[in-house]
Amino acid sequence: MTMFSESSAPFYLSTSVRGLCLVTAFLAAFQSSILLGQINDLNDLRQLLSQNGSVVVKSGQAAASESVSNKANLFYATPGPWGKLRCSYIYLEAPKALVNSFPLPNTRPRWTFPEVMLPTLPDFFRKAALSEALITLLMDEGMMIKENGFVHIFPPLPDLEAIPPESRALIYTELSKYAPNEFCVDPVLIVGQTVREWYRTSKLRPEIVDKIEEMSYKRGETIAFSDVAAILNYAESDSEARMIFKAFTRTRSLMIKVEVDHNTDIDELVGYWTLGMGLRRKDIEPLVQSVIDTDGVEALPLSHLLPSLVRKLMYTYPGLDLAKHGMLPDCHWTSLNFFNYEPQEYLLDSRLATSSVLENFMPVEPPYKYGDVLFFLSNTTGDAFHSCVHLADGIVYTKNGRNLLSPWVLMKIEDVQKIYLYKGDGRIQGFRRKDPANSIPTQ
Repeated sequence: MTMFSESSAPFYLSTSVRGLCLVTAFLAAFQSSILLGQINDLNDLRQLLSQNGSVVVKSGQAAASESVSNKANLFYATPGPWGKLRCSYIYLEAPKALVNSFPLPNTRPRWTFPEVMLPTLPDFFRKAALSEALITLLMDEGMMIKENGFVHIFPPLPDLEAIPPESRALIYTELSKYAPNEFCVDPVLIVGQTVREWYRTSKLRPEIVDKIEEMSYKRGETIAFSDVAAILNYAESDSEARMIFKAFTRTRSLMIKVEVDHNTDIDELVGYWTLGMGLRRKDIEPLVQSVIDTDGVEALPLSHLLPSLVRKLMYTYPGLDLAKHGMLPDCHWTSLNFFNYEPQEYLLDSRLATSSVLENFMPVEPPYKYGDVLFFLSNTTGDAFHSCVHLADGIVYTKNGRNLLSPWVLMKIEDVQKIYLYKGDGRIQGFRRKDPANSIPTQ
């Protein structure tokens, strides 16, 4: 690495009590069937009362709860020394006050190319399978603006909407090379979901979601959307325009809880999350034991096992106070400050951050351990263009971007790869502290 770039149990009853339970169960089943439509005829009832004479009846609330649970976005990580991790996806959006501090973009769609590309643009557009009529319109010099070595082209909204995804991907990949095309450089990324599922819990009107889906394109294995200006044309008010822009800050994160019970190996669990060196053991061990000993409490949020700075930042967006040093925190600042009680601001300097890694870390290969920093390195230059911290079973702590609209989140490493390694020109290299006992501050 050279430099950073940016239980259920069976039971038995006497015959009389068992018979009474069957009658009670029948009545309960009949009541709940009215609500849930589970018993439609005699055959349904026979089936309900079968199964070796045993009956399992769910109240309307329990059945409804199970229905919701079956659809819930919940899964478990692979068990290991880190414990039993129950994971679910949540969606974060930047707070309204933060969104309102940003000016909304112009609603006129614009493509910006280097002026030196002007002679070759017609052939480029033909390669993108645009119609000759549209190419002629785009290349009309009376419809373009030349400024500071760039040429701004303004595709008409109906023609822009009609461009197929494959053509859009080719054009926007080229536009992403040039900073003026901010939403092509940093598109809205939808990872591991369809557009409809991504915005299912948002406040967007279905018509807006349809338009986003229509104008999306593939960037590697993710869905990308860059036509923010075009979509704002469909806002019916200023408040809806800001709501749409707010929805474009949507980010998916993992919410994780650690399930524990009397079968949990506390020494192994605590040993993993304290790096085997007692880091915060005095805080973690009593908490884990108290959850095990308390009826009705079966899990604790993973955040309680993580360092204090991470607990403070996780699931939040940067405040303007973090810009007091003239530069907002990025992924490297986030990764290298993981174990620090107070952030070391010198790590905003890429040169000093690189030096810190080279002096205090050593390269390691998988399987990675808790606290390992995973750097995404360019195959060409060796520069680190992203980093994150491995927690357990491929789950990482990351901040994807040096800006106010990028929160600190938990993600699967494969999803981070879809964002940063989509070009196929990079790799991941793990780094581990050489002497954690002396290099990690006690908290």
